[in-house]
Amino acid sequence: MKTSRWFLYDELLETTSSSALVKRVAFGSFWVMLESDEGGIGLAYNYPVPSGQVVGDRFDVVGWPLRKAADLIKSWDFKLASLGLAALNASNNAKVLTPGTSLSEAKEKAEGDAFDFFLPLTVGKKVAVIGHFPYLHKLRDLAQVIVLERNPQPGDLPDPAAEYLLPEQDFVYITGTAFINKTITRLLELSRQAVVCLVGPSVPMNPLLFKHGVKSLSGLVAPEYEPLAEALKDPECEYIFKYGVKVNLVS
Repeated sequence: MKTSRWFLYDELLETTSSSALVKRVAFGSFWVMLESDEGGIGLAYNYPVPSGQVVGDRFDVVGWPLRKAADLIKSWDFKLASLGLAALNASNNAKVLTPGTSLSEAKEKAEGDAFDFFLPLTVGKKVAVIGHFPYLHKLRDLAQVIVLERNPQPGDLPDPAAEYLLPEQDFVYITGTAFINKTITRLLELSRQAVVCLVGPSVPMNPLLFKHGVKSLSGLVAPEYEPLAEALKDPECEYIFKYGVKVNLVS
């Protein structure tokens, strides 16, 4: 029997709160943040609107059931999919507020940048990074690093190289944005032999991803909405980390 390519998304969506509503949404230059009326806060990469399009009412999801907003993650309009992922994360990442959950414990014991957290495991290894992340100099000093990027910067490889290079890697970091552009399922297939770490504010911090070959979820949890909403306005992409907490949830 043929399996739907949406299986990963469907499993995540099934965990989304069925009672929560979208309370408010904040758009920034790089990120979108959504809060539910149950206190959950989720972020995702704010996919740019294609040239000629206008951000209009179709992006106003305030008052929607959170599950309906999360369903937008399946949209081929990546701007809408960004909203969907933020809604999904508002449900998943809210568990940091619940004492005794695996995410709450990870916040207490495993804070910090993923590339530093896993550095000892990557020494001398072949490492692929999906997405152009800053501050990779420590990793480059200790491992054989390639960066694959949809919009390559100097030194990056174009993302189709994943088909050829990922099966050869020992360690693979995958940006959470892969959920938005629908490449996540294929990237996980190509990285079966590697230690896989999902990285970035867009990552759904849901342990069910561990059964799909993921070793670690390294994301961002937001304790408060207002300071982070203000940080979103800053043109510096990294400014949000002043108010959010980097957490590494390991299987």
